Amino acid sequence: MTRLPYPLALALALAFTQPAFAADTWILASQGESLTTGQTLTLDVVKPDSQNDWPQTLQLKLSGSGISETVDLTLQPATNSTSARRQYAGLVRSAYKGVVRADLVNASSNRILLVAADGDSSPPMQVVSASQANEPAAADAPPKLVIAKPGEEPALTANDPIYFLLGSNDERGEDARFQISFKYRPFAPDGAVADFAPFLTNLYFGYTQTTIWDIGEKSSPFRDTSYRPSLFYEWGGSGRGLMPDDWRGGVEHESNGQGGVDSRSINTAFVRPAWHWAMPSGRSLSFMPKIYQYLDKEDGNSDIQRYRGYVDWQVRYGREDGLMLNGLYRQGTAGYSTGQVDVTYPISDKIFNRTGAFIHLQVFSGYGETLLGYNRDNDTQIRLGLSLTR
Repeated sequence: MTRLPYPLALALALAFTQPAFAADTWILASQGESLTTGQTLTLDVVKPDSQNDWPQTLQLKLSGSGISETVDLTLQPATNSTSARRQYAGLVRSAYKGVVRADLVNASSNRILLVAADGDSSPPMQVVSASQANEPAAADAPPKLVIAKPGEEPALTANDPIYFLLGSNDERGEDARFQISFKYRPFAPDGAVADFAPFLTNLYFGYTQTTIWDIGEKSSPFRDTSYRPSLFYEWGGSGRGLMPDDWRGGVEHESNGQGGVDSRSINTAFVRPAWHWAMPSGRSLSFMPKIYQYLDKEDGNSDIQRYRGYVDWQVRYGREDGLMLNGLYRQGTAGYSTGQVDVTYPISDKIFNRTGAFIHLQVFSGYGETLLGYNRDNDTQIRLGLSLTR
């Protein structure tokens, strides 16, 4: 695709977008398509007609790859700038991957999209490109973490974490828990369908399968398996004020694939708003409650809401290139509760889109570790193993 020269692109952006904006709207434009962690981001800014003076600083919100931060942009000297357009610059601190959204905080502006390039300014890790990974380093150089170069998300990607864990307790002896999960986008953004129905490119098919394996029992049977196919839609939020940064909504079926008295299944409709905040030292905090309504329930689990409730309270905190903590809490309508904590740490030197190799510690306590035992209270179970995604 032919790219327009920057001055022409900016002129066209102003010509075609300015009438659509209100009089108090700021217009942002970037001279490049990428941003790099630890480097300065420079933007051309056009102030609204109602703004008389140029403020010394503007606050820019960056959000993408599950994290966000506020960058203080400083007014630059008026070299080669007109009275209506000035440059602002600020330091990007968080480590992003993929597409990053940028717009002003506490001021109306257009939103621009940038692609994160390799980089991380947070010590002691030194983030380098894959081509630099094999270059000799000084003896006192900080360790290197290679972040794979981001690209357009492929059609088939991980959805929930993928892991294999082992554990033991007095109640059930030795067992294993493993999970596979993926999501598939059938309509590509640059495909034929997107030309006449672009909204379909945000449609996904998801599948997650979770199994408890009694490896300590004779013949090592599978205790129970949950199969969760889903169809959902993802879209970005404004991220302003109390509004979520992104959304997911759809329908999901969950069953254990058994028949007779051991058959368990539910159908739900759900919505999952998500908020992301950048924290000091490159850490991020995400809050992602999954709110659902039961559309249909098997007779064998008709009272499942008493144990599971109507919300999965989910939080995520840590560094994408370091220690990460995921938490899940459920509160049933009858007061029964369930909690799960997952702690992961990378053991691979390449991380892309939360995919790599991680040591994984999981602690589970409460009801419904399996769909078959949705109403059974389990002793606290600790498992340790490996995960491919988190």
